[in-house]
Amino acid sequence: MKCPVCGAVYRSAMSSALTCRRCKADLSDLIRLYDQAMWYHRQSLYLLQHKNYVEAEANNKQALTMYSSNADFHALAGKLRALQGNFADAIASWQQALQLDSQNAIASTAMQMLKSVMSNEG
Repeated sequence: MKCPVCGAVYRSAMSSALTCRRCKADLSDLIRLYDQAMWYHRQSLYLLQHKNYVEAEANNKQALTMYSSNADFHALAGKLRALQGNFADAIASWQQALQLDSQNAIASTAMQMLKSVMSNEG
């Protein structure tokens, strides 16, 4: 997570402070929002394990609404959409995840699998 004021990366493991280490801006509201988004994301993962894709997608949408800059949220959205047969939206979600993090394992693997399937069909 980055400070919206100066762009410094916030590392919660380094400090329990709720202020930016560089500009000292109060990040408490942003941190609470991010924590809430992570809660929804974890709920989505739990629901995915139990094959409840519709509810998992609803929870992941909440996470994305609260914090859209997390590549893992977009990657999970792609996975859930693919599991429901919505491949066009799944691809768009994986591409968004890769834009945010070019090394995202879920999105990278999914896109490689799609390329492999498409090349085998041709």
